[in-house]
Amino acid sequence: MEAAGVRYVDVAVMAPVRPRLHRTPLLVSGLNSDAALLVLGRLGMAAKAVSGEVGAASSIKLCRSIMIKGLEALTAECVLAGRHLGIEDAVLATLDETFPGFGWEKRAAEMLERAIVHGRRRAAEMRESAAMIESMGLPGRMSHATAIWQQQIGELELAVDGSDLAATADAILSAFNGTRRKAHGSRRAGQMQKSIQRRK
Repeated sequence: MEAAGVRYVDVAVMAPVRPRLHRTPLLVSGLNSDAALLVLGRLGMAAKAVSGEVGAASSIKLCRSIMIKGLEALTAECVLAGRHLGIEDAVLATLDETFPGFGWEKRAAEMLERAIVHGRRRAAEMRESAAMIESMGLPGRMSHATAIWQQQIGELELAVDGSDLAATADAILSAFNGTRRKAHGSRRAGQMQKSIQRRK
C-alpha cells in the first residue's frame, strides 16, 4: 500500500464510545502515526501514539481485553451462581474485603449490563484475542471461555436496568433457565420422534 502512495495506521478504540463519543481514547501505531495524530487532533479526538508498527495498537487492545472482558465473564459466572444460591451479597462482601475500594456490587451490575448490550460484539473480539494468543503457540483457553459467556449473555437480548444488580442477575438467570427448558424439551421431542420412527 505504501508503494502505491497510501498512508495508513492502526487505530484501536480503547473504551466504550458512549458517553465520551469522539473523545473516546484511541491508540495509534504505524509509521504514519504522527500524521494521523495531527488529523485526529484537529477533529478534537483523544488519540495517543504507541511505539511499534501497524498492529501494535490492536495487539495492546486485544491483550487488554483478555483481562477486561475476562473479568466481566468471571464476574458474571460468580454473581449468577451466587444469586442462584442466595449468597451473592456475602460473596461480594468478601470480594470488597480482598479488593477494597473496587465497589464490587456497582461494578458487577455495570459488567452484566455491558455483556447484555455488547456481548456478541465482545465475543467476536475475544475470539480474535484467542486466535492471536494461539498464533504464539500459547493456549487461549480463557479467551475462548470469555467469548462463550459474552456470546450467551448477549444473545439473550434483555432489556434491564443496569444499576440494579439483583434484578439484572435475576433476568439473566430466568432467561437461561427458559433456554435450558426449551433445549431439554427439544431433546425430548427428538427422542420421542426417533422412538416413533423405530416402531414404524
